[in-house]
Amino acid sequence: MGRRNDDEMNTRPLTAGVARVDITPPVGFRMQGVMRRIEGAVGVESALLATVLVLADESAKVAIFDCDLIGFDLPLADEIREAVGRRLDIPARCVALGCTHTHNGPCTSRGNLGGVHDVGGDTEERAALDAYIARLKDRLVEIAAQADSRREPARAAAGRGAVAMAINREERTEDGRVILGRNPEGATDHSVDVLRVDDLDGKPIAVLTGYAAHPVVMGFSTDVFSQDFPGVVRRVVEDVTKATCLYLTGAAGNQACLSFLQDDLGEKQRMGGLVGCEAARVFFEIETRPHEVAREVGASLSSVAFYRKAFRDEPTHRCLVTASREVTVPLQPLPSRQEAEARLAEARSALEKLEASGAPSTATYPARMVADRANLALDKLKAGATRESLTFEIVGFRLDDFVLLGMPGEPFVEIGLRAKARSKFTHTMFAGYCNGILAYWPTAHTVAQGGMAVETAVTTYRIAAPPAAEAAETIVAAFDALLEALAAASEK
Repeated sequence: MGRRNDDEMNTRPLTAGVARVDITPPVGFRMQGVMRRIEGAVGVESALLATVLVLADESAKVAIFDCDLIGFDLPLADEIREAVGRRLDIPARCVALGCTHTHNGPCTSRGNLGGVHDVGGDTEERAALDAYIARLKDRLVEIAAQADSRREPARAAAGRGAVAMAINREERTEDGRVILGRNPEGATDHSVDVLRVDDLDGKPIAVLTGYAAHPVVMGFSTDVFSQDFPGVVRRVVEDVTKATCLYLTGAAGNQACLSFLQDDLGEKQRMGGLVGCEAARVFFEIETRPHEVAREVGASLSSVAFYRKAFRDEPTHRCLVTASREVTVPLQPLPSRQEAEARLAEARSALEKLEASGAPSTATYPARMVADRANLALDKLKAGATRESLTFEIVGFRLDDFVLLGMPGEPFVEIGLRAKARSKFTHTMFAGYCNGILAYWPTAHTVAQGGMAVETAVTTYRIAAPPAAEAAETIVAAFDALLEALAAASEK
């Protein structure tokens, strides 16, 4: 079919609705993401929130979530997306289940990341978490329905700013090791992308923004639930704009904040304030209503040229379309049977020594995880496997010249940068930690040099081997195809 004109593409206006709910678990729940801190939370620094924005027209509807959680394991993410889809009568692929990746929330990624369902959780603790997750799922479905019921005619437009708050965290030590630290020469993405959504009179409804940096300003000794710096971003933006703000963490797999793993809550305010103020600045640069600048000359005591906006009555938008792709990323080959048996024996020996010495759980839990992963690799070899892969879905939502790209896991910043650079759209926002987490996605350079995202990725995410060197290229190629599909969709 040929290109449709604007009137044919818009028989009904764009509509938008937003809703939010408190998802803070009971004090005492264990937090996920820091193995040096395995006791339950003793308080709440800032309530954990879930926010959803629903956008729709006559041809499509999408639901975009922002949850103050470390992330969901893929089966749980799929279950939630399918439940939301049923309630909103849309395919699950039209749901972007974003998580900020705060390490100061409950263990919602089951079976990995040192959570309750991974290591050290007893029957009672697991049952309590399962009950929380069941309630959480219901709440997410309910706020999606609320946002859907609140939809009103809307317009949207996007902009971009930048702030140097992120830094590459792959630091090389003098002895050649790669550790988590600061690498000023490494790749970063300092962009602050903003989508402004207003009603037809220009009154703000919602703001969608994000940044590529790990939300772990608060450190190892933090023992309270917290939104970390994304919550500060939201509060700053909402205080200034009076719009509900959603925050999506970008391609932050190898990105830290300038203040990283701190004990000073003021640093969380400072990091979030930098991003939030920039997002608010960009917000006010954006005008969603079609207009021309009209010039008139008048006279008072002096001749004066008046410039004003002359608003036009035009369709709210040209297109709202979605696309998704399944991606299969290869892992590195499994070790030999002999090597796997040696690793398992070494891991079990180390664990036994720690337990015999009465070492604290902060030491024994990581050792148990290492032994478990070594046993996992051996079991796979016994079953005949030599190499495995991970399969997941990437999604893309297009609203005119704005595109949101989302993927599970912890993508390195180079993936987000390349996807955005290769996009033909004026504004492209990239979200990692979206629709689940299952692995780090490092570049070939990182795979070659090693480091946390390679060696400890196996322990962290309970996979049999790290991603292969071609992982990033495979993902970027998939986003190329997804962007082409989004570009072609409005031509049909």
